Amino acid sequence: MDFEELLQRLNLEANAIAISIAGLAIVFILFVSRKRLLMHLREWRIQRCLNRIGSKQIRNLVCADGLDGYYRIDRLALTRDAILLISYKPYGGNIYCAERISEWTQVIGQKSFKFENPLFELENQLTALRLLIDNAPLHGYLFFNLSALFPKGHPESVMNPETVPEMFLAKNCEPINPNIQAAWNLLKTHQIEFSAAEHVSVKT
Repeated sequence: MDFEELLQRLNLEANAIAISIAGLAIVFILFVSRKRLLMHLREWRIQRCLNRIGSKQIRNLVCADGLDGYYRIDRLALTRDAILLISYKPYGGNIYCAERISEWTQVIGQKSFKFENPLFELENQLTALRLLIDNAPLHGYLFFNLSALFPKGHPESVMNPETVPEMFLAKNCEPINPNIQAAWNLLKTHQIEFSAAEHVSVKT
């Protein structure tokens, strides 16, 4: 074996070692970050599902709450017969709830957490929106991901990616009823006008 052939073989072996090390590093990084990657993947799927609701959407609409404050509306979706207010709640674990109780309970493992009944805020936001669109049909929903379980049931206004009604999907939302479209146009105009305002204090 001459000197040049030896150098070529050493270079090939060095490249193979470098590729192996890089591959092991990638596998290690993926292993260490697997939970975070899975979390991002689940969130991406949730957002994709949410984005399929309605023929059009308005995000982060700000409207007055009637008490010198403001609400930031998470998501509005335009469907054939109504405008939907959808509030995404990224809670996991077992959720124990009822429509009129003041607090809901989240149970994860051996720990439990209380949080204010989100239906109350949802109803307040619907009331604020009705001041903008009068009597146009408007419905509110809480959207949970699939990691949230409801062992004792949940109100009708709670849904997840597997329970979104077919009539809410974009492919089934045309044509839009004229009165719904007119109300939607009012909301779009409000969004443009409000976005132009400066120094707004927003209550979430």
